[in-house]
Amino acid sequence: MKIDIVKTKEYYNSLSSGLLCDCDYCKLYYAKSRKEFCELALWLDKYGVDIEKPLEVISLEPDESGMLDYIGVQYIVFGTFSNDNSYYVGDFNIKIADPHPNTGISDEHFVLEVIPMNSMKLSIKG
Repeated sequence: MKIDIVKTKEYYNSLSSGLLCDCDYCKLYYAKSRKEFCELALWLDKYGVDIEKPLEVISLEPDESGMLDYIGVQYIVFGTFSNDNSYYVGDFNIKIADPHPNTGISDEHFVLEVIPMNSMKLSIKG
């Protein structure tokens, strides 16, 4: 993985919240992810990625107790990813995303996918 940290950080700094999905499940992730998944947030920060501004958030419907289970989150990273290696950060597996939504970016980049190995749940009840 060869990451252009400066370019990645500039991208996230310029990405306004108005460009992010505004559904309730995504907004919950944006609001709580940094605190609830702090080890992951620190790892992403190291590479210039803002945990609160994902390309894609994939979740299931809330369960009867109001817990929303996120099964994957994808982030844009500038640079190259030249192998199929996975990285493990706490309870998360991080790998190249395939498939992912069209990023609309022409500069060299890739999409990382964060997959929980156990659980990535947030409460919709505040």
